[in-house]
Amino acid sequence: MRDSTRNSVEKSNPRAVETRRLLLRPFQSEDSLVYERIRANSEVARYLPGGLGAAKHAAERAVQTIQLFTQLWQERGFGPWAVIEKQSQALLGHCGLRYLPEFKEVEVLYALDTSAWGKGFATEAAQASVEYGFTQLELKKIIALALPENQASRRVMERIGMRYVQMTTFKGYEVVYYELYRPQPVP
Repeated sequence: MRDSTRNSVEKSNPRAVETRRLLLRPFQSEDSLVYERIRANSEVARYLPGGLGAAKHAAERAVQTIQLFTQLWQERGFGPWAVIEKQSQALLGHCGLRYLPEFKEVEVLYALDTSAWGKGFATEAAQASVEYGFTQLELKKIIALALPENQASRRVMERIGMRYVQMTTFKGYEVVYYELYRPQPVP
């Protein structure tokens, strides 16, 4: 188990993670306008909590979501990051980890703007998030949930090594439940 001093330092100073093409960093207040546009996109919103109805209230939802993500970092020492494409410095959406009390599990979650779809960014960010969870947070298992019709999200889950377990209910929606266990070191 980690000592409390190390844990509190990480909670007050969340780490950024870099991949080959992406920077995953804590959200900043100046991200809210771009993030609002992403959340207002009906193609993105149809797979987010609240669905298309949430797109109509994108400004309010974007600020609330950024505040929630910041709160998760403060409370748990991890949460979703802003996903930044390094080459363009563009905010693409969010990806990271969050604790789901309904399942008593940690979920990898992601939502990217349609301009980022089909380029492998979600897979790259989700893989980095999972690796962070296993190496930095010492998690034993990470789950992922998605609407059954969200085939792109399911492909991301499978590409990062997750396996389908079952259908379940989350916040009133029928969702697919995937899981991944931390690899065991080879003796």
